[in-house]
Amino acid sequence: MTPVKNLILLILLILTSFTVHASDTSSQEVLLAEEVFNNVDNLIEDKKYESAWTLLHEHAESLDFADLIIKKTELCLRYFVLTNRHGMFAFTDLEGDENLLELRKQQNNYELKLFDPEGGLKMALQGSPDRGELYYWLGEFYNEVLSFYGDTWNETQDDLRNHIQENFEKALSLGMETEDIYAKLAHTELLKGEWDQAAEHLTQAMAYDREDAAYYQNLAIAQLNLDRLAQAEVNAELAINLYTDPLYKADTCFLASTIALYRSRTDSAADYLNKGFKLSPGDFRFPDRLIRLHLSQENYEDARRSAEDLFGLYPENPETCNTIIQYFFSHQRLDETRGFFETQLKKYGERPEVMGNLYFHQAVASHYQGLEYEALDLFDLAEEEFNKTDPPNPLVFDAIKKMRGIISGQ
Repeated sequence: MTPVKNLILLILLILTSFTVHASDTSSQEVLLAEEVFNNVDNLIEDKKYESAWTLLHEHAESLDFADLIIKKTELCLRYFVLTNRHGMFAFTDLEGDENLLELRKQQNNYELKLFDPEGGLKMALQGSPDRGELYYWLGEFYNEVLSFYGDTWNETQDDLRNHIQENFEKALSLGMETEDIYAKLAHTELLKGEWDQAAEHLTQAMAYDREDAAYYQNLAIAQLNLDRLAQAEVNAELAINLYTDPLYKADTCFLASTIALYRSRTDSAADYLNKGFKLSPGDFRFPDRLIRLHLSQENYEDARRSAEDLFGLYPENPETCNTIIQYFFSHQRLDETRGFFETQLKKYGERPEVMGNLYFHQAVASHYQGLEYEALDLFDLAEEEFNKTDPPNPLVFDAIKKMRGIISGQ
């Protein structure tokens, strides 16, 4: 073999050896990265969040930058125990029955790690502009800061909603279609009043889960605003049936009553309101709307009964009586409040502040009806009751004096 052939063969051997070695190294790096991320995911599953963060940092130089940023963002947004304006995060390994949400409330001392999800994701996008996951997590970051900080963030809520929408839409356009994206995009569109888009994306979210009551409730809201009232009421009913939490059921009952009223289905509206009030007996919206609904139907007995329900929630608050009087006055039926006041005066006889409140507003109702002597007598009774309170409130006596002056023309 000639020296030239020997040299060529040697070069080929070196090149082959280099190629094989480079290929092996690349495979090893891929294997290492896959193993690291698998181990991180296992630690997350075991609720060892600080250990997962530490492992990522130990192998950061050997990991793809975009993959690293995605996993760090996931840890920061999902599994932090403490955050400082979502620019610094702390983690902990949970033990036994420990719960992240409970630990967050305690605000214990933890070591904060500096990380900027927004900046990191945008930097990763420069090298991987077609990576749908990066846009998803950027949208999720804006969604989180909107939820956590609202108006206190360095951008307006409208700006944040626009960022959420833009990034989720970009993720979808790159083929990252998930229930989570459709649902959160729809929620953002509802807040922006983009009813058509919200309805479309809610329908797409439902393709993944037909049992999520919130999808039906939100779809009903969108359809109500699109004047698709029959469909809206059907979806509100479905949401009521699917919810297990009584407060969510009650909230949807109130929505259903709104839809029914727009459809001039007043009996159904009353049924929804009564059902909602049973589910959430502390929610003033139900008796408040029922008073007006019954008055519009000239059903004064039920109007008084709903007035009693409303008054029972805040008996010492003068605005409660004032609201009731205004509703009956607007229907020119102040005379129908007499039974309401008589019933409540018997019920609250041992509570001077409530009694004073009732006598005062019954006097106002009498004055509006032109029953001036009756009004003056009732103001006297109100004054007697307020004098029993400890300490007496001088403002109520000023109000009584002012009303007497109006009646007597002084």
